[in-house]
Amino acid sequence: MATSIMVGGLQAYGIETGFYIPDRIKEGYGLQPHTVQLAYEKGYRTIVTVDNGVKAKEALELAQTLGMTTIVTDHHVIEEDVNCDILVHPSLLEDEFSGLCGAGVAYECMRVLGVASDYHLMMAAVASIGDVMPVTKQTRCIIQHGIRLLNEKKEIHLSGFIKDQHVTETTIAFQVVPKINSIGRLSNMANANNVVRYMLSEDRDEIIKLAGQIEQINERRKVISAQMSDQALRMLDRRKAVHLIMSPGFHEGIIGLVAGKICNETNRPTIVAAKNVNGYKMSMRAPKGFDCLEFLKDFPSFSAIGGHTQVAGFSIDLADYASFERYVETRANTYEWREAEPDHEMLIDESDINVAAIESLDILRPFGPGFEMPVMILENPSIKNLYDFQNARHRRYTLSSGACCMRFNQPGDEIQKSVNRIRSFEGELQVSEYRGRKQANFMIEKITYQ
Repeated sequence: MATSIMVGGLQAYGIETGFYIPDRIKEGYGLQPHTVQLAYEKGYRTIVTVDNGVKAKEALELAQTLGMTTIVTDHHVIEEDVNCDILVHPSLLEDEFSGLCGAGVAYECMRVLGVASDYHLMMAAVASIGDVMPVTKQTRCIIQHGIRLLNEKKEIHLSGFIKDQHVTETTIAFQVVPKINSIGRLSNMANANNVVRYMLSEDRDEIIKLAGQIEQINERRKVISAQMSDQALRMLDRRKAVHLIMSPGFHEGIIGLVAGKICNETNRPTIVAAKNVNGYKMSMRAPKGFDCLEFLKDFPSFSAIGGHTQVAGFSIDLADYASFERYVETRANTYEWREAEPDHEMLIDESDINVAAIESLDILRPFGPGFEMPVMILENPSIKNLYDFQNARHRRYTLSSGACCMRFNQPGDEIQKSVNRIRSFEGELQVSEYRGRKQANFMIEKITYQ
C-alpha cells in the first residue's frame, strides 16, 4: 500500500518513478546495497524508501558514495542515526502524526505535495488497519474517512475482496488485509511487485484477473498456515515463559501468522523459526505489555532485526541457534514485564445480539488499538445446538433465542469439552450480510468453563 501510494502520487506529480519491493524470503526486508547498485545502473539518481529504511545503513552509505539523493520515509523504531538526505518519520513530526504507519507517512507526503487522492486515502486506511496501528489522532482520521470512501465508491481494486455490503474496520481486517499480505508472505509463489501493478492498474479486465490470482494465493496461504499451526501446537511446551518453536519445514513467510496464533492461544510471547541454507528466519509476537525488542536487545549475533513493541522479525546464522535458544531460556526466566490492563468488559444478554443493537455501535467506529470496543461477556449461554465445520476447525453455537455465536479456529482441547460446562462466551458483536439478508453474530474469542 505504501509503495502504491508513493508511486501513484509521484507519478501524478509528474515525476518518472519506478519501484521495487524485495523478495522477503530471498532478500529480506528493506533497502539492500545490491538494490541501490541496480537502481544506479538503471539511471535512477533518487531513492525514496517507504515503510523501511531506518536500518538500511550499508545501502544508504552506498547510495551516498554513488552520489544519489536518499529520502527515507519509515515508521519503525530509530536506534541510530539515519544517513540520508531527508528523513520523514512520525517521531520527528507533530504529535498528531505520531501513530502513522508506513503507508500513512506516504499518504501525508502526497497530501503535502497536493496530489493525494481519495484512492490514496483508502489504501492508507487499509494499511493502517493491517498494521494494527493505534486508532487515534491522524491515523483515526485516515481510517475513518478511508472507510467512508470505501462504502461510497466501492473502489474496484479493494471492493472485489469484500463480501459485506457495509464496510467496517473489521471487514478490512478479515477480508482485505490477509489477501493483500498473502502475496508477500508466499513470495516463492508470487511477486509482491505485481500487487503494486494491480493497485495502480486502470484496466478493468486486468484488475479482475489479478484479483482472482490474489484470491488463489490467499487460499494456498490458509492451507499452509493451518498445517504449520497444527504442527507448532504439537511441538509446544506450555510450561515455557517464552515459546521458541523451530522446524526446518516451516515456510518463513508464514511464521509470523503462526507466532500470532500461538501467542493469542497461550497469552505467552512466541518466537517461530524457519531454517534455510543461510541460517534461521524468526518472527516474534507478544501480548500487550511485553516489549519484543527490549527482550531481544542483549543477544549479540543477529544478522538482521526490526519490528515494534509486540512484533519483531529477525535472522541469525546457522551456528548461532544453540546460543540463541539458551539466551531465550535465560532471558525468559529473568525478564520482568507487566501484563497490560484488562480490556474493558460489558455484560450483555442474548437479546442484545440483534442487528439494530450492533449497528447502533457504528457511530463510535472505527475501533482498534487505543480505542477498543469493549469485550462483550455473555454469561450462561443457553445453547440449543452446535455445528462443527471445516474439519472441526470452526464451530457455530445456536442459542435458544436463535442467536448465532461463532467460534473460529477453536483450540483442539476445546472440541472435547462438554458444552454443559460452558460458563461464558467472551468476544465481540458483528453483523454479516448474505444476499441482502443481515444476521447478527457473537464472535467468540474466549470460552470460560466451570
